Amino acid sequence: MNFELRNFGKIYEADVKLDGITVICGNNNTGKSTVGKALFSFYNSLYEYKSRISANKLSEILVFIAEKDGFPVKINNETIALYKKYLRKKLETTKVLNFILSNENKFSVEEVKKFIEVNFNIQTSEDELEVLVNNLNLPEKDILNELVFRYFDNVMNGQVKRLKSANGRCTIKAEIKSKTHELKFTNQKCNCDIKDPIAHKAYYINSPYVLDYLNNDLLDISTLSILERNVIEAIKQAKTELNADSTSKILDAVSNKNDLEEIEKVLKKAYKGETKIDNGLYVYEDENGIQFDFRNISAGLKAFALIERLLKGGVLKKKDVLILDEPEIHLHSEWQIYYAELIVALQKKFDLTILLVTHSFQFLESLNFFMKTYGISDRGNYYIPEETKNGCDMKHSENNLNEMKKSLKSGMYTLADMQLGDLDNGDFDEEDNE
Repeated sequence: MNFELRNFGKIYEADVKLDGITVICGNNNTGKSTVGKALFSFYNSLYEYKSRISANKLSEILVFIAEKDGFPVKINNETIALYKKYLRKKLETTKVLNFILSNENKFSVEEVKKFIEVNFNIQTSEDELEVLVNNLNLPEKDILNELVFRYFDNVMNGQVKRLKSANGRCTIKAEIKSKTHELKFTNQKCNCDIKDPIAHKAYYINSPYVLDYLNNDLLDISTLSILERNVIEAIKQAKTELNADSTSKILDAVSNKNDLEEIEKVLKKAYKGETKIDNGLYVYEDENGIQFDFRNISAGLKAFALIERLLKGGVLKKKDVLILDEPEIHLHSEWQIYYAELIVALQKKFDLTILLVTHSFQFLESLNFFMKTYGISDRGNYYIPEETKNGCDMKHSENNLNEMKKSLKSGMYTLADMQLGDLDNGDFDEEDNE
């Protein structure tokens, strides 16, 4: 897959090949994480977008019914839990969804009026329904453009485009299976040219501490950013579907378990325990059978436990996208090596597309070593951000890592220069002069 960015966030230009494990490393504040956010937003805003459009129309009808039924609909953190409870109790959402799918953007005021009155015993006038029906009949492309723009805008905190962009336009292109998908952002709009719905999801991990929220309710999680809560929501959703005896999810989980043998060997190098569900709660159980709340285990252990839960819950599936932003930051030197092996084993076993940002020389060396060991050296791509007068560009490091390693070693050189400078200035310990 080729992924192109123009005038996106801090990025002026980036042409990134995503085939196996793609590594970006370089100076701070040069747009490394921006590439990951763009990739995350691209996949998840377009993943099965037709279903998301139907869900959007479903929400339009449910909100209308709730308001007509006297429920004060204010979608914010204080009322959303009550609103969802109301919907579960009052409305048959499957019936509404079937009604939406059967009309295919050809809703009439008369049909919607009859549907609401017959199924929910709520009287309404045609004038009151006019806005609702107009929204239901909006072209699919218009709804998709709005959904994608809002998703990107949310992830990027309102700064999708480069602030110094001359033409005020940014573009994203992704070539997947010889088909080119393109997003164009101008002003407060997005124009999508999508050949097919995206078939796989992306998961973004930039902190193992999100695991602390795994036993929290949806209201608490809703206060987190979309990047912080994406894996937690996916794990909780997988648990819900398994409890509902969802055949597809059960088969996904079983398939993952069959593939986990090699990966579990790597996990056990870091810790002997396991994550599990006990009495409806997620816990970590050590090798002695003692259970711990996730909030009471180390950050390094959380990093491995989070990956384990994604696999055991059947969340992470073959050919999905995994984005890791500085995963080594909470890991002891030895555990960085184990984590690097875990990433390589995951890629090989699940054929994942992995985008990884790192500042660690040892982590990069470990990745390179294990890619050779596992026989997937040809699936590695390496990039260094470069600051130019126009903004940050992503420079491909070709097939050797010398430039990237030099970049990561630059801190050592700086410290060595400082120490030599101190010696030249006569600034050294008295005991060394004795």
